[in-house]
Amino acid sequence: MPSIDLTYLEIVLAVITIIGSTIFLFVTLKRRDLKYWLFTYISLTLAYISNSIRVFLNIFETISYILFGLTVILANIAIFIEYHETFIKKPLTISSKLTLLVVLMISDYTYIGLVFFLILLILIGFGLLVRITFKKKTLTHVFLCFAELGALFSAIGNLLILFNMEAAQEINIGADIFFVTILFVTGIVAYLEERLTESERKYKEFYNRESFYKDLVAHDINNVLQSIESSAELLSIYLKGSEKEEESQELTKIVKEQVERGAKLVSNIRMLSDLDNEDISLEPMDILKYLEKTINYIKNSFPERNITIQIENPYEYINVLANELIIEVFDNILTNAVKHNQQSQVEILIRIRKEDRDDLSYYKFEFIDNGDGVPDYLKEKIFQRVYGKSKTVGGMGLGLSLVKKIITHYDGYIWVEDKVKGKHKKGSTFIILLPVSINR
Repeated sequence: MPSIDLTYLEIVLAVITIIGSTIFLFVTLKRRDLKYWLFTYISLTLAYISNSIRVFLNIFETISYILFGLTVILANIAIFIEYHETFIKKPLTISSKLTLLVVLMISDYTYIGLVFFLILLILIGFGLLVRITFKKKTLTHVFLCFAELGALFSAIGNLLILFNMEAAQEINIGADIFFVTILFVTGIVAYLEERLTESERKYKEFYNRESFYKDLVAHDINNVLQSIESSAELLSIYLKGSEKEEESQELTKIVKEQVERGAKLVSNIRMLSDLDNEDISLEPMDILKYLEKTINYIKNSFPERNITIQIENPYEYINVLANELIIEVFDNILTNAVKHNQQSQVEILIRIRKEDRDDLSYYKFEFIDNGDGVPDYLKEKIFQRVYGKSKTVGGMGLGLSLVKKIITHYDGYIWVEDKVKGKHKKGSTFIILLPVSINR
């Protein structure tokens, strides 16, 4: 008859298995791949309950042995079924499952009491479970492998008791504690893993839905803008030769400018979204040609302005890890330098040098203009997505926030200084640092 302390321990083990089985029950409601393991948990729980009350009725000792053996069989059935469905890709029929159950039960109870057979079953199941774990790569299956090892240790402990080995009882108790604890932890891990999987699924659904709506809205807005532009051009043609021709041309020009602004806004929003989701790849490239291309574009975009743009560059190539979004960076900075400039002569100097910072080598771009400048209190805010409207720098916000995002994506830096220190109205200097790429 077991001692009082041992009885208390067995009751504790029974309670733990009850809690673990309850947790696992909720898990299997969502994770159908673990449903066959639930029967293993239930059988083991009943075994430990029977084992804990055998002190009152001896028959429960026999029942507990039968249930422990049944637990091993059910565990192996769960492993065999999952192995079959994972690697053979064809679910077992009901008749196949019943045949497997009958074969294992006949094999076991022909040799009931022979723990060697249970150990053999556990070893076979462990080998199959390890392969399943490598295939599915889930933390739950890793802990199920440990649970199989716990069952193996427990069976070995029983074997030692049969042979009356010294300290066999203590070894068996330790193995039982390890086994039950691992099963309990496995239930918790399976629950947490299911919650994480569900969160990932919802995130992917939200991401796909957000991407769909983003593309849909962008497409529809662009269509609306194109319709507005076409209507304005038709109106201009319709009024050609009339006394309102000059006025209509001026209004058409304004409409076209606003359409271009709207299209640019849509483009910037899409690029900001892509950068947030890190959907944009980088590659080593010479960005000097993109800078020259942007300069030509800016001059053609403002034919009514007198613009002088000079480049001080001692390098034949400027190789950085970037992509074609670098055009957006140059375009935003140069466009702002022209738009926010009340001078009759727009002067922009682009100075390029190398600079070392934190043991890394960077290309330093300085965009020096003679424009309206940026007050000190706005020097950081203009790179943020949202800030209060300012007559001095109105319209910079989204564009420069996009520039900041792109430069950060390149592992670079951007900030603005006064052209003449302490006198922001003399003009601005936008500074960009981009890491030098060793590849060409």
